[in-house]
Amino acid sequence: MKKIFVLFTLILFLGGCSDYKEVNEMAIISGIGLDYNENGFAVTLEVLNEKVDKKDGKISTYTRTAQDKSIAIALEKAADLLSHRAYYSHTKLVVISESVAKNHLQEIADFFIRSTYLRENFNIVVSKDISPEDVFLAKTEENPIASSSIITLLQTNAFASDYTIDKKFHIVLQEILDFGKDTSLSVINVVDNNFFIDGMAVFDEYKMIDIFSNEDAILYNILRNEIRKPLFNLYYEGDSFAIALYDIKSKIGVTKDEIKVDAVYRAKIMNNGPNFDIKNAEVLTALDEDFSKLLNEKLEAFIRKTQEANTDFLGLAHAYYVKSRDKNDELWQHAKISTNVKVVINKKGLVYSIYENN
Repeated sequence: MKKIFVLFTLILFLGGCSDYKEVNEMAIISGIGLDYNENGFAVTLEVLNEKVDKKDGKISTYTRTAQDKSIAIALEKAADLLSHRAYYSHTKLVVISESVAKNHLQEIADFFIRSTYLRENFNIVVSKDISPEDVFLAKTEENPIASSSIITLLQTNAFASDYTIDKKFHIVLQEILDFGKDTSLSVINVVDNNFFIDGMAVFDEYKMIDIFSNEDAILYNILRNEIRKPLFNLYYEGDSFAIALYDIKSKIGVTKDEIKVDAVYRAKIMNNGPNFDIKNAEVLTALDEDFSKLLNEKLEAFIRKTQEANTDFLGLAHAYYVKSRDKNDELWQHAKISTNVKVVINKKGLVYSIYENN
């Protein structure tokens, strides 16, 4: 909310006091929703309400939705429903429906590239089981601006569970256009007006072909070294304990016949449910080996899943092209997978700091 007040203040100071009337005549668009049905594109604008509650200083939003066969005309129709001129320069989020993600992303991308309204530094996500319009209507007193709440969710998840796919539009477009690469996006869902990340949408060029799980998103972030502290459970005799990975170094090599992952991950014990004697060097060595085996299995299964789904958001064909200069975008789908992942548990851990690493 402070950012919004800063925004208004900056506009005033940069433009001078004489521009106060002009600012009041702007409808600042914080988010855009894009859906598609038999009637064409439905465009929803989330607009910052210029009337701030004087008692508590809270800013609210309202939405306007319009539809047309053309996305450009649908956007203009939605803007025509506003009492002030639409201002898009501070739009931070675009929410697209599954129907758009499956069949109309190329049209959307082409419109954004040609548009003189929008900058390309906005986040883009896919809504699941809910329309983009309803996403922007899902707000609470604590989180009155849906687009800001979703962006905050993406940012804070990157410091917690690590299954966020936090990408700006220009990065998504670059991944689609680069040879041997596909893209992926976070999926947003809503329950009781609370937003949560509900998987990872994966693409083959401009077409969404599946939604992978949050754990898949974690594995993806591990392989691209874009992760901070993912948690995994090890199971023994019906019990479990949690380990957090850190200091992640993954390297993917692609040859004509093989996809090879070499990695060393350090880990911290978060809780010891089975009550193993973690001061015993033999026990710790066994845990290193077991957790290494678990990660090898998970990463191999994940890469195989991308092969079967025909989505190369890992950029395997691109990696092979960079190395060999051979533009073969199908070879990776049939290559065998080899993982050499080693996990080393920090003997101090986070909870148990009573022994040293031998």
